[in-house]
Amino acid sequence: MLIIKDILLQLLFVIVPVLLYRNVWLGRSTSNKMSVKSSMVIVCSSISVIFAMSFPVQLSNGMAYDLRSIPIIITILYAGYIPGILTILVMFVVRIVLGGDGVLITILGTMVYAIIPFLLVNRWYGYSLRKKLAVVLLIGCLKQLSIIGGGMVVLIWRGFPLSIINDYLEPLVEIGYLALIILGGAVYFIEFIRESHIIRKQVERSEKLNLISELAASVAHEVRNPLTVVRGFVQLLREESNPKNIEYIRLVLNELDRAEFIISDYLNLAKPHSETLERLEISHTVKEVTAIMSSYSVMNRVEIACETEPGLFVESNAVKLKQALMNLMKNGIESMGQGGVLHVTVQAAGNYHVISIKDEGEGMTLEQIEQIGLPFYSTKEKGTGLGLMVTCRIIEAMQGTIHFQSERGHGTQVTIELPAVYTTEKGGEHGQRSRGVGATLS
Repeated sequence: MLIIKDILLQLLFVIVPVLLYRNVWLGRSTSNKMSVKSSMVIVCSSISVIFAMSFPVQLSNGMAYDLRSIPIIITILYAGYIPGILTILVMFVVRIVLGGDGVLITILGTMVYAIIPFLLVNRWYGYSLRKKLAVVLLIGCLKQLSIIGGGMVVLIWRGFPLSIINDYLEPLVEIGYLALIILGGAVYFIEFIRESHIIRKQVERSEKLNLISELAASVAHEVRNPLTVVRGFVQLLREESNPKNIEYIRLVLNELDRAEFIISDYLNLAKPHSETLERLEISHTVKEVTAIMSSYSVMNRVEIACETEPGLFVESNAVKLKQALMNLMKNGIESMGQGGVLHVTVQAAGNYHVISIKDEGEGMTLEQIEQIGLPFYSTKEKGTGLGLMVTCRIIEAMQGTIHFQSERGHGTQVTIELPAVYTTEKGGEHGQRSRGVGATLS
């Protein structure tokens, strides 16, 4: 009964940081820079490790066992290098303070099972749930082997015979199975929280987009009609007006054109889906847009470096795709006030073709990235926020995804993934669509 109480207590020490994942860990940057959230992650993980070591499970053979490795592994994988290293250092300090045999073996064992999580930090969030569970179970097995190996070394060093060593290690192996289940369950629970959070954010974005679409559909037509009438009469006045007033009439027409452009953006929000789809070669479309934007880039002292892979086809609408790419390239050029290079690449990635647009501008914070694509949000002083909003809707309508990655002072990278269309030997075409649809911000 006592061992059950100790196990439940260990489970509590492990599960509390997991329960705090949504409020403390979720959405934090995976960069190596310290932040308030990083500090909170380190504190929560360190407390979990300290309590787990202070109240271990007392086995029947007199040995002690704890689950300190679980918060360490989770911290490395989900929080990054610095929180993981600092949590391990806290564990080392506490272990040295507690004293006893096996301090050196504990340090060596931790270095053995922690090396794999450190190697997987940058790729972890790209793995599927099944692959993540397989990886953490492999890490857990490696950790158990290090514990058993360390225990054998200590017992042999004390002079115990092999028969007694087997009796000592058997309970350690049995409780090791439970540790593997808890480790896998913790990762599964965290992934469930992440997926629920992502779905909720996508639903919120969809609701906002639908709201603005309905507003656009109801207002745009009503505003466009009187503007058309005003424009017609102003053009008549220009033909009969005093030459001194021609400049004023020209300004009025320019402003009417700008209002027409904004209204067109609203209508694009209301009707993002294109009725005519055609088979397009991405490299050809990207090169056309690059040529169109070349003069604008020269005006802003920006060079466009374009690298494309030929023979990549998607099913899309040329006008809409060009509009989306022009919006993204224009934003990238305008973000580089002192000039620079705009890198545009096109390449295949399995069932998807990827368009990447990377600038060398000021970059954005995580909070700004989360607002991209929302109604009326823009980082530019004179921006309406409609350009990126329309772009996201266009990509969604093409069954694609758009990702934004940015860091202050290091520019922004936009990655568009569109379902690939491959030509079969018989002349037919087939595409692969296996991912979720929508704009993903990261």
